[in-house]
Amino acid sequence: MRKKLLSLGIVFGIMLVMPFASGQLFEKATFQESALVIYDQQYSNSVVTSIGLETISNQEIKFTDELIKKINDNEKIRAIVFTNAGECVIGVTSEEQCIMINFDYQQLKGDGGIRMVQDSAREMGNEIIDQLNEELGVEGEFHSTFIHTVDDANLLLETSGVISGRGAVSATFTMPKQSTDFLFTDLGGTLIAKEIREGQGFYDISKKLSKNDGAIISVSIIKTGDENLFMFKVTNEIKDVADEISRINVLENFGVNEISRSDVFDGRNVPLNSVIQLVVIPNEPAKIDTIATHAITDLTTLENISKRGWFFSSPAGNSIDAKFLFGQSKVIPQDELRVEIGPWDGKSELSFYSVEDIPQDEKEYESIEDFGKEDSSEDQSQYAVLAIIIVIGIGAAIFYLKGYKPKR
Repeated sequence: MRKKLLSLGIVFGIMLVMPFASGQLFEKATFQESALVIYDQQYSNSVVTSIGLETISNQEIKFTDELIKKINDNEKIRAIVFTNAGECVIGVTSEEQCIMINFDYQQLKGDGGIRMVQDSAREMGNEIIDQLNEELGVEGEFHSTFIHTVDDANLLLETSGVISGRGAVSATFTMPKQSTDFLFTDLGGTLIAKEIREGQGFYDISKKLSKNDGAIISVSIIKTGDENLFMFKVTNEIKDVADEISRINVLENFGVNEISRSDVFDGRNVPLNSVIQLVVIPNEPAKIDTIATHAITDLTTLENISKRGWFFSSPAGNSIDAKFLFGQSKVIPQDELRVEIGPWDGKSELSFYSVEDIPQDEKEYESIEDFGKEDSSEDQSQYAVLAIIIVIGIGAAIFYLKGYKPKR
């Protein structure tokens, strides 16, 4: 399953950088807000909650033009990550936080060896660390150059392969660890655009999440071809609480009774830019039994993605992946985000009940083969890109569990 998740991560960011199929029907919003809940029975018996704010606009998550130019002018830099997760690379303690400046190993190596890689990474890291320290409000000092041979840092930082892993090198700078609520106030006030901070929505929930003792924060700049992806994320893990997955109320994990889209989307036709994702990794194969609202089964029509409801990338098996789309709705109450899960033998037909609040769409699906198959009277090719975006783009990177370790 790990390989499957990593392959999904390769396409991370597609939703942000691909234009929508029809400019007349959709706007190209650069900002996305996502909420993730992971019930991980198999590996850590923990529940992970995460709020991510992502954009390709430096006006929405702000760094100076001077810093961005320095990063973009150096073709060897792959990404910049700041996190207070601790233990970001070997030798960094849990009481420290990190700035990681990441490079491609082969580009640094050239005709030299490991010494050249280490020296080059440190030298290029030193060229921008002072400005990074200033803009993040920290005082990072050089710790080490780390050559990644496994994906532990990706899994820790939820960065889907673009930060580290085989073939990556990190010039790592460290400083004493600061609390997440303090960093949220400081970094959020500095980096996040005022209209997003005042737009409530997922930002307000991330602020609430940051007050948990175990919460961590990360800020990333990831180079994606001609553009940069800016990420601001708060994650919290509660251990030893994933024993019960038969009835899940997604919002109770965030401590709220309803969830609202950001006000920045008011009056705009951007139905895919606020997403709630539920991932369940059960001990034994499981399936969706019941959902409390509409099931979206066909993503190739504007009509369907304009309705709020669940879309299942994986409704059964060794992992369940469900994404809730707001459609044209502004606020979703907790009752509409209830999901019931039961055991599945992998052979019997998959059926589930949708407790619809949209009566004309009520439907019980006879089998897993029928799921996602509906005739469309519209031109499907017009919306085909939207189906691809939903299936593989939304939240792909945030599959990666903090501290995930496979069982040996």
